[in-house]
Amino acid sequence: MAQVFMAAYTNYRRDPRVKREAEALVEAGHKVVFLARRSPGSPKRETVAGVEVINALGLRDKCTKFAEYIVDYFAFFLRINFHLLLHPLRYRLIHISNMPDFLALAAWPARLLGCPVIHDVHDLMPELYVEKFSSETENWVVRALRLQERMAVRFASAVLTVEGRLKDILSRRAAIPSAKIYVLMNLPDDRIFAPRTVRAKPGDAPFVVVYHGTLARRLGLDLAIRAVKLAQEAIPRLELRIIGAGEERDRLIELRDQLSLQDVVTFSEGFVPVEQIPKMIRDADVGLIPLRISSGTDIMLPTKLLEYVSVGIPCVTPRTGTITRYFDEEMVEFFEAENVESLADAVVRLHRNPDRRRSLAVQATERFARSYRWAEHKKVYTSLVARLLEAVGGADVPSSHEAADVMRRSEDPLRSSRTDDRPMPK
Repeated sequence: MAQVFMAAYTNYRRDPRVKREAEALVEAGHKVVFLARRSPGSPKRETVAGVEVINALGLRDKCTKFAEYIVDYFAFFLRINFHLLLHPLRYRLIHISNMPDFLALAAWPARLLGCPVIHDVHDLMPELYVEKFSSETENWVVRALRLQERMAVRFASAVLTVEGRLKDILSRRAAIPSAKIYVLMNLPDDRIFAPRTVRAKPGDAPFVVVYHGTLARRLGLDLAIRAVKLAQEAIPRLELRIIGAGEERDRLIELRDQLSLQDVVTFSEGFVPVEQIPKMIRDADVGLIPLRISSGTDIMLPTKLLEYVSVGIPCVTPRTGTITRYFDEEMVEFFEAENVESLADAVVRLHRNPDRRRSLAVQATERFARSYRWAEHKKVYTSLVARLLEAVGGADVPSSHEAADVMRRSEDPLRSSRTDDRPMPK
């Protein structure tokens, strides 16, 4: 058993990726201390599923301006650094998640003493900054963000990221071998997002379209609301259920009211714990992924898409570079990105064709959800941790050969699980 320190500028309970990672290490027999950002009402310390969580207070409850983020990021950096300076020999492995990337550099005291450091890249910060603040792609801030990304990637012993295209981008921008970067996809926890039992609906039941997750402009919820207005005539009992919280919530509610859709579009009261999502989408007829296309969203593989597929809900999604690597027309219903009429037409098509809905759900489950499973794929992470610990003299870990074999199989789980010769789209 090793003691592992993890940190991320996030609310631990609200971030499924970091929770899955930390709990995977606990299941593997390690002791995990996680430093997270404290939200109003959160305790200073708590234990969640065996993970010791330290909630550090931020300078502001909520940041809206870039300068506010930078100040709060730097305060969190100092909090990580101070903790590791106080406990220089306590931990045998450090795992730091972005954003920002420079948080990984706070682990320098442990790194100097030979402790391996994993840098976990959830999002590409330069691309996200350009989207969020409508910035030019080559201004000084974007260049600075690329610099801190490059420094963090080079500093780390190993790098994790969420998809193969991000791996290629990071390898190229940091000029490091791609073998240093491991893909740990944002797959749903199979224990939470299990296949639903499909029951026939009564004839007068509403046609339910769902979206859950962050409410941000780049994710296109305003387009979804406008599409519902257009589809309403063809689907009299249409319902759009929006579950989640985010900076766009008030504007989206205002748009709904302007379009007189109060009886059609509903919002959750705010953030909903991931464990409660399945029961809120169980009766959904369609899952919606209304992304705007940008350099950042084009490389995303939306977690909500994978959650709908795991549950067995047919999805409407735009064609992005990453989505089309994993899904084709037999698995999802595509629409023209940022085209409200195209989105409305896709929803109407699925409403009129229940056989098509069933076929999409079955194909997506058979060809993706049954192959890419967190229960198996998490071995990419636990095996990487085992290899890093072994390299510094850790005990009771798999040999490097065993760990490498697990990682090879987990990089392409479809290779060992396909039952026919039909290739997955690349």
